[in-house]
Amino acid sequence: MKRIVGMLVLMLSLMISTGCSGLLSAGSPQEAVQKKKPAGPEEFKAATTVEGMLREGPGKYAGNKYDKAKVQAELDKFPKGLSAREVYNRLIYYLAEDYKPILKKVEEFNPAVPTDAKMPASDINKDVKVQNMNVEILLDSSGSMAEKTDGAQRMELAKQAIRDFVSSLPKGARVSLRVYGHKGTNSPKDKALSCKSSELAYPLSEYDAGKFNRALDSFKPGGWTPLAASIQAAQMDLEKEAGKDTQNIVYVVSDGVETCGGDPVKAAQSLYQSDIQAVVNIIGFDVDDAGQQALQKVAEAGGGTYRTVRTKEDLKAELERRYKELRQEWEIYESQVRWDMLFNRIDKQDEADRIIGLPDGLFRNTWRKEDEHLRAARDYLEEKGIIDSSHLS
Repeated sequence: MKRIVGMLVLMLSLMISTGCSGLLSAGSPQEAVQKKKPAGPEEFKAATTVEGMLREGPGKYAGNKYDKAKVQAELDKFPKGLSAREVYNRLIYYLAEDYKPILKKVEEFNPAVPTDAKMPASDINKDVKVQNMNVEILLDSSGSMAEKTDGAQRMELAKQAIRDFVSSLPKGARVSLRVYGHKGTNSPKDKALSCKSSELAYPLSEYDAGKFNRALDSFKPGGWTPLAASIQAAQMDLEKEAGKDTQNIVYVVSDGVETCGGDPVKAAQSLYQSDIQAVVNIIGFDVDDAGQQALQKVAEAGGGTYRTVRTKEDLKAELERRYKELRQEWEIYESQVRWDMLFNRIDKQDEADRIIGLPDGLFRNTWRKEDEHLRAARDYLEEKGIIDSSHLS
């Protein structure tokens, strides 16, 4: 006998919160299009879906037409022995309320939540899409990366740590890989060639493990260290993909300082102060004291941080720490967006509550009236012995 109010409220709540007004016209073809009501209750078949229930009214005594005495007179005509479905059909024929005006308000309701300039448009019932994040990794592939640390080649240790790092980036973040110093050797005769070698191995895009790993594995330690030129190239990489409210971060993994005559401090400062405001972070892998001081200055100029690692465990731990920082920043931004949405959503919720809100929304009041009338009719039929409790199952 229940009109499954929970399902009705849920359906309307979803339609209002997601703007899926198309739900109101979907469903069973027999119930979505209201047909002319049969001449009498005997032929009437009540809807069995939420869509149909919302469109089948009004009943003969709906709304202001309700008259208890007249309804009871109709109930007295019910023959004994009716099935639960037959009783239900007849009661809905007489007592179903008219929800179509409410549906019209739902269809006219604009669910769009006002957002500030920093928040992308998003379905308010889905996870909020946070700001764009671009991460570019600059990997030193100079000859010194062929040396061993903890019994393994530095280059291989760096590659593994980078794999772990990028595979854990927040979903939706885009990553790119630029390798430098990989051409030629670190002998003077190859300096010119090597200092020009800075290659975008994995263009900025969402992380694809297979493609990224193939790009990473295609390089071996080679020659000199064009750090400044690579930071400049990273700026051009990111500028091509710069967008509104995009966070740009550069991670340099290197075991040494600039050896090609460039000025990495100036390059990092230029990148950081550019329109894209990319931050330059540097992880020095088994770097000597002088190299640490030089790389520290580069990171500071780039608005980032510098860390020295001495072992493969240190390198892995440092990149894990960087990942956690990114995740924290991502979550903080997401939290701020959600707070903004919450306050903007309050006005929309007030408007929605006037339609379906509990306890005094238009939908709730209409359903409450219908439910009271149906319950009163059921009780009357039981008192008269026309039905018994078995009809309520």
